[in-house]
Amino acid sequence: MDLKVLLLVLCIAFTSVQGAIPTCCVQTSRIPLSILQEVEKFDVQNRNGACEIDAVVLHHKGKKYCALPRAKTVLQIIHKKKMGSKYMV
Repeated sequence: MDLKVLLLVLCIAFTSVQGAIPTCCVQTSRIPLSILQEVEKFDVQNRNGACEIDAVVLHHKGKKYCALPRAKTVLQIIHKKKMGSKYMV
């Protein structure tokens, strides 16, 4: 009986730890402008957390791309241009 309880506790502990492991970018690359213009959302990865490098994680059509941190600035510029074009006649 004690062995069953121990196995249950180990399974629960392993499952909860496994869900907490972040998926980090290990390298970045230059992303084509065509993808940057269609990014659905992005996350910022910092090296002072669980990950080893700074990166911008781009989400595009169900895929994730690891971009250089300066891509965030490019994304903000693209977003401003898109918002501005909506109000132009």
